[in-house]
Amino acid sequence: MSAADDNVLQHADQLYAARAAMADAQPRARGLGVAELVQFLADRNRSLSAAEQQALFASPQLRADFQRLKSQLGIVELPAQAAASAGAADARRFDGGSVRLHPSRVAGQVYVLFHFNWPTGTPTAILLEGAEGHLVKRPLPSGDATGQVVLVLDQSSAPDQAFLQLIADPRTVGSFLL
Repeated sequence: MSAADDNVLQHADQLYAARAAMADAQPRARGLGVAELVQFLADRNRSLSAAEQQALFASPQLRADFQRLKSQLGIVELPAQAAASAGAADARRFDGGSVRLHPSRVAGQVYVLFHFNWPTGTPTAILLEGAEGHLVKRPLPSGDATGQVVLVLDQSSAPDQAFLQLIADPRTVGSFLL
């Protein structure tokens, strides 16, 4: 064998080893970035995992990007209530409407009644941000001709309970996604 053949064999051996190492390597999970935040805000059914929420609240840059994206989308805000508010709130007002919690006659059910005074359409989802950094997004059904949107929630359901706790907390802020 010549020196050139040895170099070809050595190079082939190195390529084989590199490809075998790449095949054995675990694919690296992609972190939360601006693209995922855009998808989260644009897709009414997309939620953030606990790890993604943690990454969002741990990174000042991601948090700033998130706030900037929300402002660019023309989202209507559900502000926190006045500092004087204590305990749970069963009604809140926001620019262009109101939200009210109303117990159902059926045990364990609660109606969440949204009323929008907007000239056209109603939002597709609501995003709630708790004071402790917990995010809950809930798709909203289409509103009726008067701008009324109704959610019927079950207090024994963990996702419904999380939503009810956040919306009743006067420190929670929210965004209506259009």
